[in-house]
Amino acid sequence: MSAMLKPHAPAATEAGYLEPELLVERASGQRRRTSLLFVHGINVGAWVWQDHYLPCFAAAGFDCFAVSLRGHGASGGRDRIGQWRLNDYVTDVAGAVKRIGGPVVLVGHSMGGAVVQRYVRDGRKAAGMALLASVPPWGLGPSALHMSLTAPHLLPKLSGLLSGHVPQVDPGTMREVLFSPDAPATLLETFAKRAGPESPLIATEIQGWPPIGPLAWQAPLTFVLGAANDRLIPAGEVWRTGLYYGSPPHIVPGLAHTVMVEPRWEDAAGRLKTWLLANFA
Repeated sequence: MSAMLKPHAPAATEAGYLEPELLVERASGQRRRTSLLFVHGINVGAWVWQDHYLPCFAAAGFDCFAVSLRGHGASGGRDRIGQWRLNDYVTDVAGAVKRIGGPVVLVGHSMGGAVVQRYVRDGRKAAGMALLASVPPWGLGPSALHMSLTAPHLLPKLSGLLSGHVPQVDPGTMREVLFSPDAPATLLETFAKRAGPESPLIATEIQGWPPIGPLAWQAPLTFVLGAANDRLIPAGEVWRTGLYYGSPPHIVPGLAHTVMVEPRWEDAAGRLKTWLLANFA
């Protein structure tokens, strides 16, 4: 059962808050040597992985962990959300990797993919990285241009998610930006209730400067996946990310941006599981 993993003596960090929330789902059956650490995207927390991905990959034999970056989920620092930068989130991931111990594959979604790539760019070690509907290594500039040409009405609403305030997004917009048309209304309601604020500084940083991704030859074994119906990270950017890292990308049909909670979440999870078992079993 998922639970919060707490150190024996929680200590305040240099920023004055306790170590970030870390959810854990231990492997069932034969345990693999490599653990998985899931890193969430904007406005959410570790909870976004809890219903499907943690139990799914634990059943495949992996110890699974999900971190709530500072200011998100049950982690401290929400009162200072406006001051956090990408490097602060990298520090949270580094702390989680240290707490886990042993080889770890980092799985990042959306902004979490940017955090994972910056973690590797900084020279930190990972057994592998999996980028799911992720910010590309060069940032969101081309993706924003694509949205301005195909759905310009969504740009102001996307900016609202990165405003530094708790997002107030109507269900119709949320469905159009993040979910598939057949996502149940109850899913959108639950997602909206649990969503929180995001640092507005991140909006600038994930545009791509300073650089986000490592040089291609510095990257560990990499998995790249996108969603065919993703309004935020179009399939073309997923293809270019795969080419950059020398990893044939997976574009999952019938899926939108929130690949871990979508009605067909298993389609994306199954491809990631196949890659993990082929390389880390």
